[in-house]
Parts: sequence; C-alpha cells; structure tokens
Amino acid sequence: MSVKNTSLSIGAIVIVLLLVWLLWPAGPADVPSYTVTPGDFEMYVIESGSVRAKNSVTITAPRIISGGNLQVVSLASEGTTASEGDVLARFDPSTAMKRIQDKQTELKTALADLAKLKAQQSADESQAQTEYETAKLNFQLAELARDKMQFEPEARKREAEIEFERARLTFEQAKLNLENKSIVRKSELGNLQLRIAQIRSDIASSQEEMEKLTLRAPISGLIVYENNWATGRKIAVGDQPWPGMPIISLPDLSAMEAEVSINEMDIAKVDTGQRVLIIPDAFPDRTFHGTISSVSQIGRQKGQGSNIKVFDIVVDIDETDEVLKPGITTTTKIIIDRVEDVLSIPIISVFEEEKKTYAYVSDGGSYDKREVELGQRNDNFVIVEQGIREGERVALRNPDLSLEEEAQNEAVQSPVNGSPAGNGGE
Repeated sequence: MSVKNTSLSIGAIVIVLLLVWLLWPAGPADVPSYTVTPGDFEMYVIESGSVRAKNSVTITAPRIISGGNLQVVSLASEGTTASEGDVLARFDPSTAMKRIQDKQTELKTALADLAKLKAQQSADESQAQTEYETAKLNFQLAELARDKMQFEPEARKREAEIEFERARLTFEQAKLNLENKSIVRKSELGNLQLRIAQIRSDIASSQEEMEKLTLRAPISGLIVYENNWATGRKIAVGDQPWPGMPIISLPDLSAMEAEVSINEMDIAKVDTGQRVLIIPDAFPDRTFHGTISSVSQIGRQKGQGSNIKVFDIVVDIDETDEVLKPGITTTTKIIIDRVEDVLSIPIISVFEEEKKTYAYVSDGGSYDKREVELGQRNDNFVIVEQGIREGERVALRNPDLSLEEEAQNEAVQSPVNGSPAGNGGE
C-alpha cells in the first residue's frame, strides 16, 4: 500500500470517529446528578411577612379639645434616627392660633369691663356711704330734738316724734342700701373675675394644644411612618389624621419580630412554638431564624374586597442584624413537620410513566431506570421510601433524552413545593 493511500485511510478513520463523537448521545458525565444522603426532611408553610420591632413607641396625632381638623404640615425624614426631644411632625397651627387671638381679645375686653365695673362700684359705694352717714346724722339730730320736747306742748312733742320717726326710717333705708350695694358689688365683681379666669384658662389650654401640634421624640429611635388607612399609604404631609391616629413609631431595633398572614387553608397546620425561617426579600442570601409566639384566633379579609381569609401570626426573630429593618418584607417558611434521618431526592429527578414513578440511578457507566416508592414532599424534594439506597446518584434530568427533547417534555412534569435540610447535590 502506498503512502498516499495510507494517509487517506487514516484521514477517513479520523472523520468517522469525529462524526461518532458528535452524533453519539451524551453519556453519564454530561448529566447533572444528585448524591443521595440521609438527612432531616422538613415541610413548610410559606407566606410573605414583614419585619417590625418587638418593642416600639408609637407617636399619635394629638387630641384637640377645641375641635377642628388636623393637617400634617411637616414630617421628619423616615429612616433617620431621632434623638430624644427632636421634632418628628408638625400640624397646621392656624386654627389654634386664631382661637388664642380671639381669646386674648376677649380677655382684653373683660379686663376693661372689670376696670369699668370697679370704678362704677367705687362711685356707687361712695354715694351710698355718704347717704348712710347723712341719714345717720339726721337720725341722731331728730333723736336729740325729740328728747328736748319733754316739757313742750303736746303738739310740739308730736311733731318732734314724727320727725324722729322719719329720720329713723331714712337711716335704716340708707343702711340697708349700703349693705345691698356691697352684696351686689361682690356678686358682679365675682362673676366678671370668674369669666376672666375662664378666658385665661382657655388661653392656657389653647397654648397647650398649640404645643401638642408639634410632636417630639420621647426617646431616641429610628423614624418609621405609620400607615394611613384612609389613604392606603404611609402618612404624608397634607394628610388629615383623626385624633389618636398613629403617625410615627420609634422602634427598638434590639429585638425584632415578623408579622405574617396565614391563609385559612393552612392555619390548622400552624401553632405557637414552631420554628420559622425568615428570608428578607431584599437580601435573599440571608436567612434568619425564629419561633411563632402568637397565632390570631380571629380571621380577617386579606384585602379590601377580597374573599380570602387570613390569620395573623407573630414570629420572634432570634438574631439581630442591621438588615432587619422595620417594614422590610420577607419570605417566611414555617416548619410544620420534620422527619429525621431519611433519604430524599430532588423532585426534578422523579419521572412518571403509566402512573408509576421512576428515577434514573447511576451504575457507573450509565443510568438505570428504576421504579421508586415516594413519601412526603415539600417544595423541592421528596422522601424515597423504596428503590434507592444511601450513596447512590440520581440523574437530575432524563439521560435518554437530549436537552431539546427534555425541554419539550417539561410541561408533562409537575413538581411539588418545599426543601429539605441536610441533603446536597452536585
């Protein structure tokens, strides 16, 4: 055989080998797999929640006795830290200021009336006192004149007696008039002074209400706006809250908890003391742990106009972290059951055919299609009751199909939700 023919034969062999390599189905090394190991298997109820401080001081809208609508005119920035005494919010003071001005004008008028009354009473008292003194003097003179008429004719004596009686009556009337004027003077003065005291009290109350229109921080803490249920959003400048409505909360970040709403279909599975995994939506790579501390016994509508009923639960969070800020939303996984030391495999490694379930188990060089008996499931894994042993490897896709064929068959598969603890894949 010539050198040229030998070269052609070698080239043909290389081409054939290359085509075989390109067209041959992918082997076990090309299929992702999962090593089956024993571990604790957990089942969850998964719901959304939000973080809040376990202990918090809530600042509410002031209760204004004088009436009138409250309106927010300024708010401290949410998310900033307030020191004790810092201004958190201010309300429109125009109504309170007008009331104070009106009362101050009323007070000036009343004080002027008081001065006028005192002057008038002083003049009346002086006149009454003069009339009393004059009547008293005339009475005394009439008494002396009567006494001198003892030896005078009877007519003169009678005349003196009549004059004495007239003077006595005038004196008694002047005395009574003086006493009555004193009583009336005290009553009029007391009424006006009482009115002045009431006006001053109203001014003081209005000034106190004026101060209440400025909300200050009683303690240091993070500023968090409360929800305004009338608007469906957080409190904002321009809102008109009702007296006593929560405006701002100052949470204590040293102890946090999560509030979670559980669908009525799952509430029977939830109880106090159950352990919980809390995953902040903004930090999905962080997981915190907690325990259910309370479960509401009364359901409520999930939202306005919704027919779905939910029950609120509270979860005490074990850790403290700057990530756990009040109001942050979370994915909350409530561990409702745990099975210890069992074998489980990913749901994507389970295939169904003619109402039987199979898994592809590696035998070293290829995958063996093996029927398996399954147990409880969760989000991502399922317990294997029979058919697979510890240490065996299962394929995470059908090794008999190409990736394109596998993609076309994905719609046939129906995975169940959940994830276990203590298992791993590669």
